[in-house]
Amino acid sequence: MRQLALIFCFFAIPLNAQLAPAGAHTKVELVALSSAAVPGKEFQFALRFRCDEHYHIYWKNPGDAGDIPAWKWSVQEDSAGNRLEIGNEAEWPAPKRIDLQGVMNFVYEGETHLFLTAKIPANAQGEITIKGHITWLECDDKGCYPQESDVALKVKVGSNSVLKTPTDWARVPRETYSVEYTRTSEPTDQLRLTEVLSGRTLGTVLAPIEWFPTRNFVNPSTNFGPLAMTAATVEGKQSALAITTLSLKDAPEALDAGALSYIALVKDNRSQETRWVNVVLVSPKVPVPVSKITGSTKPEQTPIAAGEPKWLPWTLEAQTKAIADGKTVYVDFTARWCATCQVNKRVYHDEDLQRDFAKANVVTFKADWTRKDPAITEELRKLGRQGIPLNVFYRKGAEPVMLSELLTASQVREGLAASLAGQSVKAETSTVFGMLVLAFFGGAMLNLMPCVFPVIGLKVLSFASQGGTDYRTTLRKAFLYAFGVVVSFLALAGLILALKSGGSAVGWGFQMQSTGFVLATAVLMVTLGMSLAGTFEIGTGLASNAATKEGNTGAFFSGVLATVVATPCTAPGLGAALGFALDASRGATETLSFFAVIGLGMALPYVLLAAFPALSRLLPRPGEWMETLKQAMSFPLFAYALYLLWVLNALVEDASWVRDASIGLVIIAASCWIWGRWGAPHRTDTERLWGRLVAAALYLGTIAHLIYYLT
Repeated sequence: MRQLALIFCFFAIPLNAQLAPAGAHTKVELVALSSAAVPGKEFQFALRFRCDEHYHIYWKNPGDAGDIPAWKWSVQEDSAGNRLEIGNEAEWPAPKRIDLQGVMNFVYEGETHLFLTAKIPANAQGEITIKGHITWLECDDKGCYPQESDVALKVKVGSNSVLKTPTDWARVPRETYSVEYTRTSEPTDQLRLTEVLSGRTLGTVLAPIEWFPTRNFVNPSTNFGPLAMTAATVEGKQSALAITTLSLKDAPEALDAGALSYIALVKDNRSQETRWVNVVLVSPKVPVPVSKITGSTKPEQTPIAAGEPKWLPWTLEAQTKAIADGKTVYVDFTARWCATCQVNKRVYHDEDLQRDFAKANVVTFKADWTRKDPAITEELRKLGRQGIPLNVFYRKGAEPVMLSELLTASQVREGLAASLAGQSVKAETSTVFGMLVLAFFGGAMLNLMPCVFPVIGLKVLSFASQGGTDYRTTLRKAFLYAFGVVVSFLALAGLILALKSGGSAVGWGFQMQSTGFVLATAVLMVTLGMSLAGTFEIGTGLASNAATKEGNTGAFFSGVLATVVATPCTAPGLGAALGFALDASRGATETLSFFAVIGLGMALPYVLLAAFPALSRLLPRPGEWMETLKQAMSFPLFAYALYLLWVLNALVEDASWVRDASIGLVIIAASCWIWGRWGAPHRTDTERLWGRLVAAALYLGTIAHLIYYLT
């Protein structure tokens, strides 16, 4: 059973490796607002988004973070090949404001229409066809996921009849008003709206209730409340009274970066009706010089309070924009399944580091690679990496500063200082030999990584139990273990190369993005844990009789197991070596050689223990302590299974599936207990038969049930 479970766990990778991230939680389609298109006239249609509960997409100004929907039309013509003219600009309904722990965003939830217009050719005939490719970013409280879809719409040419207008049509601004602005002096650094120039009096007749800037020319965190506008009339003419002031401190964009405008929900004080309008901010007759740096230039007068960074969801657009605005950007490429990533997060509790980040006004992004994300994969590739963890500082005009895989607070501070100084951190070496050395020592360091801890105790038991065996047997088993490690690394490298040749974007730890692999590993951890706890005996291949065939086979598969649990971790220096090994310029032979060297590095400590008996004699002699340690080592395996359930929670769409998986693991544990309880040698043949049949049915039936619903 041990061998079957290990094989199932390891080779579950190719069955699930190319599973896409959980399906889009937003449905998108083109809908016509008229039943037919009239030649020579404008035809209105809409791009309809329907978000699942708890998900949202972004307005044309996403706010502090996010990315707006985009579209590209591939076909826009009638049956005779006459092309339509589709306007570049959409009409956007007013969004909703959400505050995610200080991160202000403008979003759409539920159903939303973006209204578009096409000019129908005067000689149009037959049927109008519009096809396009839509991209958007959908987010929930756990993360953001880029999505894309192809859409199509066919409408007959004929007399026009208006269909039912979507409800959010009323949220599209139709009127435009103008307001002058000036900028107050430092240190308040505020924008002052001063006078209504055209249309009705915005303060007296129309009272703004809610507003959204079309670009981030103010600080999103402090300026999104109702506008307190006032105005007066003197002898039939408007009086220039201050309407409101808006803070520019820490604004995401420079004031002079483009036209200033916002949309506002206003209330007519006479009719008591509300409607959405456009408001354009017009530069005054005598302009006040506007600095390209919107925040105050005076030094801080009060100590900067420490606090953990506020992580924004990473998108390439948000990162590029922050860098272009002169910000120092820090990106944490992470994932739930990456154990090293979770260990690294301890550095953000360091108060000195928190103050340094706050003082430098660092913009922090979390690039969550828990699910397969092509945009993050491409960004890693550009940085010369094929896996995570990776932590990078970016600054305009400077090379990225990449930190090592295992972080310390002092190292992050040094990286920040280098980024602020415009210094780049050069790779240690780019020679094949140098990278092979790095790969070897990185493989050896994997033994110290947290994800390998569950099998360290098993190796301790292995060498302790071999105290009475002959030298050749011990050495043979050590080499079989090493062979299992190397073969597993070569199989993993071959799988990565095969998937890459098929167009898939994969890298180190990619199998942990597969729900099937994570589930299989969790099942294996529970099964081995129950065996170590003493409920039943499957043999670990480490403590069994070295002279038997099972002991040799077990030694090999313990190497496979060590590789399976090691791959979610990345040791110091290993990330750079992996990026070098999996670079497109490397041949298959070079890549396989690199992975073989990583495996040799990981297996080396155990081969040395076997080759030099004096080292293994440092361990205590076999005794009762071994059984105690064996049972105690079941708890790290159970803890690792719980950790994998936490990973599953981020991989699957439905949280109830994780609940079912948890119940399934309990049933699997119960089946192991039944196998040991009623399959024991002192039972009768009938009891052993029925006990094992029931245990096997529960074990295999539960796995089949979970995988069936998973796929």
